[in-house]
Amino acid sequence: MWKQVAAVVSLLAAGRLTLAQRSGNESICDYYATHRYGENNGTTQLLLVQSIVTLAYAGSAGLPNPPDDSSGIFNRARFKGLDVYLRPWFDGSKATTNLNNQPVGINWLDGGATGPLLSFLNGSTNSVDINNSTNQYRLFTHWFTAFGFIYGCSFAPKFPRTADSGGPLSAAYVHKFMNLNQTDIGYFIEQLTVASKYFGFSDEDAQTLDTFMNARYNVRCAPPINGQLYSICFADECPLAQPQPDCDAYKDLSPGGTSNVTVVTTTIAPTLATQTSTTATTSSTTTAESAGYNSNSVVLSNGAIAGIAIGGAAVLLLALGLLLYYRRQSKRPQIVPVPVSSGGYGSPTYPTHTHYSTNPHTSMASTSVPQEPYMTAHNSVSGF
Repeated sequence: MWKQVAAVVSLLAAGRLTLAQRSGNESICDYYATHRYGENNGTTQLLLVQSIVTLAYAGSAGLPNPPDDSSGIFNRARFKGLDVYLRPWFDGSKATTNLNNQPVGINWLDGGATGPLLSFLNGSTNSVDINNSTNQYRLFTHWFTAFGFIYGCSFAPKFPRTADSGGPLSAAYVHKFMNLNQTDIGYFIEQLTVASKYFGFSDEDAQTLDTFMNARYNVRCAPPINGQLYSICFADECPLAQPQPDCDAYKDLSPGGTSNVTVVTTTIAPTLATQTSTTATTSSTTTAESAGYNSNSVVLSNGAIAGIAIGGAAVLLLALGLLLYYRRQSKRPQIVPVPVSSGGYGSPTYPTHTHYSTNPHTSMASTSVPQEPYMTAHNSVSGF
């Protein structure tokens, strides 16, 4: 009996020691890469980021010891007693992507949808193998890189990325036509939280992530912070931000936030094309996984795809790294409706990060190819 008690106490002490060994200037990515894989380098950091992102979107079907709540953002699920299904926002069956302030349907799952994600998760492939000519490849490549910087990965500049780029946009502008409700966003955040826990994040870190992201994004009419609008919950049922909601700020959304300036638009029109039989036969996996794709979907130019991808993902997920840095400084999660300044979250090499470009009004479909904002000098960002 006493031997068992001693063993439990020893394990608990070891757990506390491990947490205590995480230095104050060590990024979450660097810490968990070492903690999970035994080494901290570009390979383990990318593996950690890819694992979290793919699990959040594909779910845990077929994985050993799958978490109960990991159904996947692309799949049908239940969240707090309600049905939720976010796939139509990704497969082009809904015209919800904001392209130059117009709603369009884009098939972001044309690279096999969950197929290559699950193959990576179950070990069938050593990498997330998505055809590099697809929208899905561009989307996930940008997500992996964006997550790398959001988590403060010191090797993130060396993560694989596509050559094309576009200007990241404000969160509210990107989600303008999605009409997301509290259940939709809550489920999305939950899947990221569950995936982070599955790959080693502590319960406290994961729960604080969930709390903060819901407080910032899953409300209506949150007041602007440094000219940027973060509310993406636009349905009437969404709770108003407290203590001072500002719904007027959301009446005339611009790509860069609340500034009323002329926006640089594309001079190369996206290629509009209905889905053809040739496209359908290119990949049987894509056809099967993307059954919801309809004739209103479009195929975009590389610059347009990249801009939307970074804007949609990096804006929504900006809080991850900042939040987890804050979590190390305070053991009590806090919901702060109006964020305050934070000193940053990243590694000593890459201490701060912003998902906004140096020119926040760059069009997502601009013909110019600006340096990706997470590949250049890191500017100070508003914290929470």
